[in-house]
Amino acid sequence: MRARQRREKGREQSALFAPALGMLALAMALPMIFALVEGDERSARAFLYGGLFSGFAAAIARVALASRAAESSPQLELASLLVAWAVLPAFAAIPLLLLTPSLGWVGAWFEMVASFTTTGSTGYARPDLVPDAIHLWRGMMGWMGGLLTLTAAYVVLAPRRMGGFEVTTPTASAASVTTGDVRLAELGAHTPPIGERLRRALRAILPVYAGLTCALIILVGSAQPLDLSSIVHALGVISTSGISAQRPMTPAFDNIPAEAIAAVFMLAACTSRFYGRATRIGRDVTLRRDPELRLAAIIVACATLALFLRHWLAAFELDLGENGIDALTALWGILFTTLSFLTTTGYEAAAWEGARAWAGLDNPTLLLLGLAAIGGGAATTAGGIKLIRAAALIRHGLREIDRLAQPSVVGGSGTGVGAGLKGLVGEGAFLGWAFIMLYAGSVFVVAFALAVTGLAFEPAFIAAVSSVSNTGPVFGFVAQGHESYALLDGWQRACCAAGMILGRMETLAVIALFRRETLLSMLPQRKNSGKPAA
Repeated sequence: MRARQRREKGREQSALFAPALGMLALAMALPMIFALVEGDERSARAFLYGGLFSGFAAAIARVALASRAAESSPQLELASLLVAWAVLPAFAAIPLLLLTPSLGWVGAWFEMVASFTTTGSTGYARPDLVPDAIHLWRGMMGWMGGLLTLTAAYVVLAPRRMGGFEVTTPTASAASVTTGDVRLAELGAHTPPIGERLRRALRAILPVYAGLTCALIILVGSAQPLDLSSIVHALGVISTSGISAQRPMTPAFDNIPAEAIAAVFMLAACTSRFYGRATRIGRDVTLRRDPELRLAAIIVACATLALFLRHWLAAFELDLGENGIDALTALWGILFTTLSFLTTTGYEAAAWEGARAWAGLDNPTLLLLGLAAIGGGAATTAGGIKLIRAAALIRHGLREIDRLAQPSVVGGSGTGVGAGLKGLVGEGAFLGWAFIMLYAGSVFVVAFALAVTGLAFEPAFIAAVSSVSNTGPVFGFVAQGHESYALLDGWQRACCAAGMILGRMETLAVIALFRRETLLSMLPQRKNSGKPAA
């Protein structure tokens, strides 16, 4: 009986890392087959060796973890998640190291960390000269990283009130999360085992995630020629990784219809309602009343209008404002690029350079960095601060303004961006503000580390925001091609990779990992039954 219990506990411990490493090994078969079809035997051998080594390591990890008797705990789950973000890219980097040894071990690890955390940065100075199998593997790693992000949000972070759930479930009375069809009331003490949560979450998330991916690939293929680059870009849209097989500063899609299709699918990064079967927090909220979607629409509309008027006024001064077609094309380029950066995807519209040339202006650096820092919705593949936290602060600010005007008024649900979610006011807003301060501190730490290595302040700050917000393309895009990750040395890339992991893991979860008191304070407490403690 004891041996059986030890095996079951070991299986709970290995429920995240060992299966993920095994899936990684199996996934290497696809670029291997692709390389064989392309006639690239050298790339096929590299992925074969990487898959065999990773599969052998997964088997060893499974046996080693199954022999341990320690029980699964919230800190162990967070530690397993952190190990997955940091260690899995090391195994995924084996084919890159074999095919492009000039990249170095740190550079290959950085490349896979950037893909797996859906950041999308690249250390290749000339991506167009890299074997196609590597680009396919980068896109697949970004896609699998997006799946891990969604799964971990509902399996690990939600029961611990992290990842944006601390805003929407601030009290024990409101704390109830459903994974699949089973309600997880009384989070923490009575949460089902992680293996059970993982299976139910995957049954709810994977069909939707894979279905959206297949639909986007088919629709993009109907709007433009379907090649490797189009497939990689489709994977980058769904996972918000922004990975590209083309040269930097090159538009991801060939025409406006393809961009319009991609923009529709980017909305999945603005709200968790696309994966609604995986979680239920309080009562259901329709898409029309979703505070994250409403706030995203407001931000995109305001940013697009501001940039368009900025360009329009400049074009008017240059006597170029009479061409209505150029104006509409520029408007669409601004809209697509703004939405892309808000969802931390980072793809550039084909009309963006035309809009800049039309107005004769440079890139709006601070605005694009601000959009990337805000990020998309909670429990999505997007990075950044999260829209739900921004909505909580806005809602709380409006409430405080109302209280200044009418101190005796009784607050209601309201009709603002946070209407319908009571958790957005009070404790939720306080936790949102605390996370934003931690987020700013993370950016400062990464920027300081980069500055210590010799990087100038401005590129160090841009690289820090790019890394922590998991929006890799923003670095070269904002710097207008004068800076890129290919120009960074090994230490600087390591600092950026650490920032990417920190941004994907979130600072609050890292603090809770090393401070048990912080983690216990995040868990909803059971109501006092009136009985004295034993």
